[in-house]
Amino acid sequence: MKVAVALATLLLGADPAWADHGGPLRTAGWSPLTAALVFGGLALLAGMLVVVIVALLSRRDRPSS
Repeated sequence: MKVAVALATLLLGADPAWADHGGPLRTAGWSPLTAALVFGGLALLAGMLVVVIVALLSRRDRPSS
């Protein structure tokens, strides 16, 4: 009985989500090509950053001659 009351409270107390605006208020998203180029570039940048960090952390001190 407690589970049914709790479930009914949750279902009746739920409000509609305000994040998704339908109709004319909705903004057009990116084209698939634009999204692929942007996120591909971000992935490449993150990969380059990882390589630089690993190279700096694994660098050994060379004895001077």
